[in-house]
This record gives sequence, C-alpha cells and structure tokens, in this order.
Amino acid sequence: MEEILTQSMKDAVAALGEIIKADARHAAIQSAIADYERSEELNGLIAEYNTQQNLLADMYGKTGGEAADEAGEDMRDSIQDRIDQLYEQITGHPVYTAYVEAKEAFDALTNEVYAELQFVITGQRPCNHDCSSCGGHCH
Repeated sequence: MEEILTQSMKDAVAALGEIIKADARHAAIQSAIADYERSEELNGLIAEYNTQQNLLADMYGKTGGEAADEAGEDMRDSIQDRIDQLYEQITGHPVYTAYVEAKEAFDALTNEVYAELQFVITGQRPCNHDCSSCGGHCH
C-alpha cells in the first residue's frame, strides 16, 4: 500500500498531537472519560435505559405500533415514563454533565485545529454559516 503522508508530514502531525495532548482540555476529557467509565451508578442508569428502550421497541414491534389492548398500552406508557425518568437522571448526573462539558471543550479545540489546518493549506477559512463574519461571499 502506498504511503500517503510523507515522513515530514507525519512528524509535524506528531508534534501537533503532543501539543494538543499537553493542553488542559485533553487532560479534562481523559479524566471525564475515566470518571464516566468508573461510575457504577451512571452506567447502571444507562444499562437500564437501554434495556427499557429495547423492551419498548420489542413491544411496539409485536403490535405493529398499535395498541393490542388497554393493558398493553398501559405497560408501554409505564415503560416510556421510566425511560423519561432515566433520561433525566442520566443527563442530570454530575459525571455525565462533566463529560459533556469536557467533550464540548475538546471538540471545540479539535475543530479549531482542523479549521486552522484548512486555512493554512487553502488560504481560506471554512464557512461557519454566519454570513456576518465574512459578508456572505462564500456562495
């Protein structure tokens, strides 16, 4: 297989990677991922959420989406209520919210790196779909 990147390109990417890994946002996302993976409480909620989702999907699959009887409809409503409760618990869990915040910060960093690389290569900034920043000349 033909190499696409030259060694100097690989070296430059490796150097940039080391700089990014030294950034506090990288440490924050790594820590948040570790906390997320270690949280038995959060992972238990997620496992139950997935189980409830699968159960509800199976119930709808057996009835074709129509209520077979009132008891079945009540059961589906009960499962949906539990799914909604679990969703609120998961998205409000401090480990989950810390992970989301760290991920958003790290994603912003990597997206900016990609945008800067594109600018260095092409001389043009990527369109951010906010025409006030460029006067709308990108179309």
